[in-house]
Amino acid sequence: MIRESDLDAAVSQNVISAEQASRLREIAQARVRQPHGTNERFSIVNNLSEIFVSIGQVLFFVALFVFVVSYGASAAIAAPIAGIVAGWAMAEFFARWRNMRWPAIVASIAAAACASWLAAVLSGGLDAHNKELVWQVALSAGALSLGLSLLRYRLPFLILPFVCAIGALAGWVLPWPREITMVIAGGAALLAAVMLDLRDRERMTRSSAFAFWLYVAGAPMFLHPVFSSVAVAGQFGTAAAMTGVLVIAALACLFGLLLDRRSPIVASLIYLGVVIGWGAQALSVSPQIQLALVLFILGVGVMLLGVWWKQARAAILGVLPSAFTRRLPLTESR
Repeated sequence: MIRESDLDAAVSQNVISAEQASRLREIAQARVRQPHGTNERFSIVNNLSEIFVSIGQVLFFVALFVFVVSYGASAAIAAPIAGIVAGWAMAEFFARWRNMRWPAIVASIAAAACASWLAAVLSGGLDAHNKELVWQVALSAGALSLGLSLLRYRLPFLILPFVCAIGALAGWVLPWPREITMVIAGGAALLAAVMLDLRDRERMTRSSAFAFWLYVAGAPMFLHPVFSSVAVAGQFGTAAAMTGVLVIAALACLFGLLLDRRSPIVASLIYLGVVIGWGAQALSVSPQIQLALVLFILGVGVMLLGVWWKQARAAILGVLPSAFTRRLPLTESR
């Protein structure tokens, strides 16, 4: 890629004129400002070097665990403290000084894991009488560490483990059934993702990346309890349960197409597979053929939807009022 310094050097050496350099900059800026097209941006690793560095990080933090196994109680507190300090130091170095995304993510998650580890040890360990309280304290410490990392480094991927930790913690703390908590937490994540998507319709800023991981976290958290409750209420394998699952899956597909996000559809695949299996079982198909039939139908369906995604979205948006669709994320089809 041509850099600004290259253009300046070309002008100073009379290779191109200043006007031509200015026009080249305009062309490059216009290309960068193009909407994302039909593909969701997915980038957590810049290059192979980051994976290489992360291998060393994993070995380092595994060594801390080995110290605890080797030296027992004498290292049970020192090792997680060292892990927290090392994790934050690595995250600061890789995120702020080297712009290495994946090593910074690994370091932030490792620091959060060590914070959970230390909190569990200080609250009595897994041998304590009230193990549930120990898990709650550990999750709180890990979520707090991840939240601080999000505020400090603004790495979109970290929103995924943060939301999962908050959802799991809420499921333990809140007095009502855990399924209701998961629906609320997943719904809140999806709502936040939609708001970020509508704010960045061209998907050119970091808001879109945060929205992507919020969909990844929120879709299964929201849909799993909903699918399960519908299937149980209608009794597994009955026509009512099959209809309920198909309706929810269709709504999830519509939601994904409207916002140009695939995560809600992916989160529905396992339940669509269950419905296909119920149908095959009702037709007295052998168990081996049932599995093959489920995988075949799902595979073909996913491939077709993936290939014709743009056309499917355009068809749906074409029948909706323009006052509604012009607020949705942009794609090539619009």
